[in-house]
Amino acid sequence: MNLKAMNLVVQQDFSEIVDQFITRYCRLGTGLNISDRNLFPAFRAFWVATARETPHPTRLGQFRVELTERGYRSNGWKNPRWHGLTLHPLAVPSEIACCSPLSHEMMNDEEAIEVELR
Repeated sequence: MNLKAMNLVVQQDFSEIVDQFITRYCRLGTGLNISDRNLFPAFRAFWVATARETPHPTRLGQFRVELTERGYRSNGWKNPRWHGLTLHPLAVPSEIACCSPLSHEMMNDEEAIEVELR
């Protein structure tokens, strides 16, 4: 596979993971907003837990492009606030990292049950 084809596959994987993150850990709606400072670390934790075998690191700029392509608007360019979504109240990066589907695969049954019970 050539480099251009590999980049396309990685981009598709990144887009799918952004979709999964938004579906699982975000609330959507008018009047909701969140800063990059809060949203991106949560996404990054999810990315690390979900894409363990992907050598491609997550990038803030790429994440912003994905949000924009999905129709989310932001104000400012250095520290934007994203409008139309926010994190679920309990979706903090440490919980996201421990509770992603792949992290459960890495645990034994007892550890996975303990996480589910929290």
